[in-house]
Amino acid sequence: MTDSVVVRHALGRAVAVVGWALVLGWLVAAWPPGGAGLPFAAAVSGLLWVMCWRPAVVIDDAAVTVRNPLRDVRIGWSALDEASFGWSLRLRAGDLSCRAVAAPGPASMSALYDRHVTPGGVLERDAVALAGRRPAPALLAVRQRWEARRTAPSGGVAATPAVASIAVLAASAVLLIAAAVTA
Repeated sequence: MTDSVVVRHALGRAVAVVGWALVLGWLVAAWPPGGAGLPFAAAVSGLLWVMCWRPAVVIDDAAVTVRNPLRDVRIGWSALDEASFGWSLRLRAGDLSCRAVAAPGPASMSALYDRHVTPGGVLERDAVALAGRRPAPALLAVRQRWEARRTAPSGGVAATPAVASIAVLAASAVLLIAAAVTA
């Protein structure tokens, strides 16, 4: 049995931490917050958790699990038909297809980090194009485990609603409405 690999979007996690720090700083600066302050802060915190903190791709010996904001998809290795990459990790098992929010493609944001600028300050097109040809770490992790485990019997495919995320989104919507009414 090997350890599970958890892939998360580093930029999303950073956005969540910065957002929470800003909300906390705003609450401290405006203490005591008005009638709309606490509901608004709680709603923003919930939205940051659902959209930025929670998404992940969990790769273990039995399956790959994609945790997106509204749905969780677990695909057993023997049921997986295709693992590919476009703007994000894309998995297909039978008729079910899913993209992983937590595993963006190397051509998306990393092209901004790995750019080469000419002396005149112009972004070289070749550098952006080459960034898209690097293999994505999430895809490599999925393919390595899939290759090692595809013949072993494993679970099928299960797509379930992300109940906790949906509840947090609903509560955040109610809190935003409450904040707007009391403002």
